[in-house]
Amino acid sequence: MELYLNSTGIISGAGNEMTAGRLLCKEPDYSGYIAPMQLRRMSKAVRIGIGASKMCMENAGIEKPDAISIGTAMGCLADTELFLTKMVEQNEQMLTPTAFIQSTHNTVSGQIALLAGCYGHNLTFVQRGHSFEHALINAQLYLDEHKDEKMLVGGIDELTENSYKAFKSGGVYNDDVVAGEGAAFFIATSKPMNDTAVCIKDIYCFTADNADDAVTQVISFKEQNNIANIDLLLSGRDTTTAKLYDKVAALFNTREETFKQKCGEYPTASSYALGMLLQREEKVKRSVVVNHFKHYYACWLVESI
Repeated sequence: MELYLNSTGIISGAGNEMTAGRLLCKEPDYSGYIAPMQLRRMSKAVRIGIGASKMCMENAGIEKPDAISIGTAMGCLADTELFLTKMVEQNEQMLTPTAFIQSTHNTVSGQIALLAGCYGHNLTFVQRGHSFEHALINAQLYLDEHKDEKMLVGGIDELTENSYKAFKSGGVYNDDVVAGEGAAFFIATSKPMNDTAVCIKDIYCFTADNADDAVTQVISFKEQNNIANIDLLLSGRDTTTAKLYDKVAALFNTREETFKQKCGEYPTASSYALGMLLQREEKVKRSVVVNHFKHYYACWLVESI
């Protein structure tokens, strides 16, 4: 696998103040990216998705991509909640279709396509903790057949009061795990566009019920890629997964950095991790990213060009 990421645009909770266990997005001034009349009708998920994608395209020096591939586990939650609430309150009568139309998982990719004038391949992947990973795998497959095209790839999930309560009830969030949200987009190509691009050499996705099983899979990833030395391990470590990431760190025996303290925990947080690699002032030749969301795990091998 050789997939090049050439630019990024990120809207996340990084630099924002944590409130009641939540790290919400630090939203920018959208005036340079979205018309005011359009902006006022957009939910947060759509805003941050369009904003991050516009930043990404601007940084790459392009006005529209040839294709779009997005991963999201939860879609536009706020609009989904609004539609379901009105359905109950109004006894399923006289419902406006707007909230339903805007609640679908592919709303963000559709809005980006309309605003950018991109009418080509456009898919949204909804695979829980592997949503962003599958969006990138799709990009690889697409660019294998369209080698001269530029594809916009992103990961996005928003946090609402109800989703926070649901995830906390399910054990995803607790006093030691910060809930997060965010959007990170990339321009993916089959060849590098600039000397700051990074190359995805491999993506390895798996599920595991415990830390020992997960480590066994990480060992398989390491052996399959003949990884002897790397310069950086970027891990999804938090205070509840020390056992797992201690063993992972011992496997690679190199400098480890973490990212969830900056962006919080959410299903597509690995997109933020890749954005960190692209935005680094210090160039890292060879990196491994290991992340988890619940029992969904992913390992990435990333190289600078």
